[in-house]
Amino acid sequence: MDEKTAAAIERLKQNKGLVEQIMRSGDGQRLMDLLTRADGGAALDHAARSAAKGDTNELSQLLRGVMQSPDGAAVMGRINDTAKREN
Repeated sequence: MDEKTAAAIERLKQNKGLVEQIMRSGDGQRLMDLLTRADGGAALDHAARSAAKGDTNELSQLLRGVMQSPDGAAVMGRINDTAKREN
């Protein structure tokens, strides 16, 4: 995971209200669409379970995959900007 993404995730971990705000936003909904499109969310569910146990590798891979597309990179960039402004 790159430093920018790691920093954004850390900010989100520290501000649960911000996570809820972002996930209700258009960018949050678009991110969820991008993360679940291929398999209906099975990979995201598995990655979330692993992350809850301390292993964030799968989640990092999913986010890297999203960020490889111009749309995904733009969504993640806007979410990162929002996280910066709110903290």
